[in-house]
Amino acid sequence: MTFILQKWIKRGIIFLYVMIRFFPGNILLLLWIAASCCFPADCAAHTVLVSLAPYKFFVERIADKTVDVHLMVPAGASAHTYEPTPKEMLAAGNADVWFTIGEPFESRASLALQSHHPSMIFVDLRKGVDQISSHDHPGHACSNPACRDSHVWMSPRQSKVQVRLIAETLMKLYPENKALYAANLQRFSDDLDALDKEIAQLLAPLKQRVIMVSHPAYAYFCRDYNLRQLSIEFEGRDPTPQQLTKVIQDARKNQIRAIFIQPQYSNKGARLIADTIGAKVVTLDPYSEDYLNSMRQIARQFAENS
Repeated sequence: MTFILQKWIKRGIIFLYVMIRFFPGNILLLLWIAASCCFPADCAAHTVLVSLAPYKFFVERIADKTVDVHLMVPAGASAHTYEPTPKEMLAAGNADVWFTIGEPFESRASLALQSHHPSMIFVDLRKGVDQISSHDHPGHACSNPACRDSHVWMSPRQSKVQVRLIAETLMKLYPENKALYAANLQRFSDDLDALDKEIAQLLAPLKQRVIMVSHPAYAYFCRDYNLRQLSIEFEGRDPTPQQLTKVIQDARKNQIRAIFIQPQYSNKGARLIADTIGAKVVTLDPYSEDYLNSMRQIARQFAENS
């Protein structure tokens, strides 16, 4: 109870800071957020923070019911432009650890959390990953050669590295559950191996096929399975008229039959190109929390429409 009470006090401090800093005088919002807060008896003993839904799935596969996993970026939102609300910052302040992936909002939010929760641990899930840079794959969300593609979970092979880091971190934080975490790590790693093999077999006939996408989220996936990603989006924005003309030329050259879009981003350019070249539009959600089924669905759609 003392441990939970301490965490409750920290939540209150972060709550007051966020409201005073960002919403001074907004009494209605203050009361609404306060009413939504849990009391000590209702708060989970261990809370883990993740940025994106696939990582919520990863942590829950390892930790089972031993932790409460809090998701920063809600469904349907773009992680690249997201900014947490005061309520989300308040909930995040209760976490023991945040598994980060390099999204822009993470550095800003972590500074505020560290100021009022110095014992919170921040674990960068890019550690040990074979990352892709904009130099390796032109057309992803950043033109700076130092930029690294953050869509690592789109590779089951690289996800195994991240899952192991998650398990090792949880074992250190909650050693009483070490045996459970080790067993779950082995099972989940086996599932990722099986997923990798299944997708590789399905997409083998498409070697070096060009996949046209509205948002460049598939560089790791394409590297694993010998595909090529052609993005309509340029550095996080819809293409200019000149860029659009070039993309249409590339689409025709590569005999594109389908354009793959996402609900989190603008798809105006994708739909315009599809109408121009007579291609179909297929919606995919690589940010889905249902990770294994989402990856299989993406692979099937690529196989059927490319």
